[in-house]
Amino acid sequence: MAITRIILWLGNTLIFCAVLASLTAMISLTLVEPRSAIQFGALGLSIGSVGLVFVFLAYNMPSQETNSDALLFLVLFWILVPVIMALPYLFSGSTDDLVIAYFEAVSALTTTGASTLEADNLPKSILFWRSLLQWIGGVIVATFAVVILAALNLTGTGVHRSMLFTLKRGELFTRIVGIGRIIFGIYLGIAIFTFAGLIMSGVEIFESLCLSLTAVSTGGLMPRSGILGDYVNTFGVMVLALSCLFGAMSVSVLWDSFRLRSWESVQKVFSDVESRGLFTLVMMLTLFGLFFAGFTHFKTVFFEAIFFVSSTGFDYHVLGVEMVSPVILISIALIGGSALSTAGGVKIIRILLLLRHVATDLNRLTYPSRVLPVKFKGQIIPDKAFLSIWMYFFGYTMVFALATLALSATGLNYEVSVAAGASALSNMGPLLDATLSEITYPDFTNPQLMLLSGIMLLGRVEVLAAFAIISRNVWRR
Repeated sequence: MAITRIILWLGNTLIFCAVLASLTAMISLTLVEPRSAIQFGALGLSIGSVGLVFVFLAYNMPSQETNSDALLFLVLFWILVPVIMALPYLFSGSTDDLVIAYFEAVSALTTTGASTLEADNLPKSILFWRSLLQWIGGVIVATFAVVILAALNLTGTGVHRSMLFTLKRGELFTRIVGIGRIIFGIYLGIAIFTFAGLIMSGVEIFESLCLSLTAVSTGGLMPRSGILGDYVNTFGVMVLALSCLFGAMSVSVLWDSFRLRSWESVQKVFSDVESRGLFTLVMMLTLFGLFFAGFTHFKTVFFEAIFFVSSTGFDYHVLGVEMVSPVILISIALIGGSALSTAGGVKIIRILLLLRHVATDLNRLTYPSRVLPVKFKGQIIPDKAFLSIWMYFFGYTMVFALATLALSATGLNYEVSVAAGASALSNMGPLLDATLSEITYPDFTNPQLMLLSGIMLLGRVEVLAAFAIISRNVWRR
């Protein structure tokens, strides 16, 4: 095992966290919050120093990482980084409870959008901090999907692979930087576009900044309490809806559009099979919403359907998709967005592949002597390649069931356990508010919040990767 490489990249991670804290310190100065600026500056200096020590100890050590090393780094990253990101919540006085601070950091970094804190009661520096965490969490999620999860899925159907993924032995960690820069640039461009659109719509600068970071990352945490319609007009909501859709689309397709800058590449963004799946879910949820809420609420239902399907979950108005049956909402949330995106869930491409496989098997029952290969996106996919997808689907279902049982064991009733487990595993915190009105995140106890934090992390690590970490065969290889 390349321990030195893991130490080196954990050091780089700490330095990266220090840069984020330093950036927030500078923003705090512009917000005239000197106390917060000092706290974030001190945090950046402290963790940056530790990171430099790690890098110095492991620098120039000859070693090449394996997939197992990358998997261990992935798990350590998602466990340790939220601990660091939780410290500002404690230092600022936003909460004096370490469990709540950790839950808030996990929720922001995993772009889940669940919170126990009222936005109106938080300092602006913390509002910016959690918006920044959501945006950078989206970049990290997409980067890890393109690099680490794609490398772990080399023998499967390749739902995480794309033109972005090229790999030579031993260069996994190096590719994280290269791919991260590309995805950083793409999401920064979308955030700037969203920010400009919100400013044009009349939204205040600070709120435009926070919302632009939150939308593309499909995070869902807003800079104000209450509904979005209170301070964002129709044009601004249209800009946010488009940004959320981009966040839920495959970053590989978006990269082609940025790179080629042609009309054909732009068309591909909207004609890609996963993008069409997103649009289909939006139309389905809109129809359900109109059925339950009435046609007079078309605008609200349509925008909230986009927010919901993208797993952002902005609450645009009092009456919207929350009128739809909870079973439908939970099912859509668990489906999620594109594989290479900031959205959570099982991913649309897996559902489409499973449906195609089932349809082919049904045809084989009708014509047992015919050779009927499974075709998808113009390619023939062998049956053995579907094993990883069926395993993932089974694993995801099993984790969902275990999460529901574990939450029930803490004293929650069955309905709350199902809704809370689904919202955490699909990384869509607003799902709980949309399906249940009798309970909110501040009502959960500390053990329940820690359990939800673990479920959110499982949703981001992806369940098969989490299972692989405890597999003896993975470490033997």
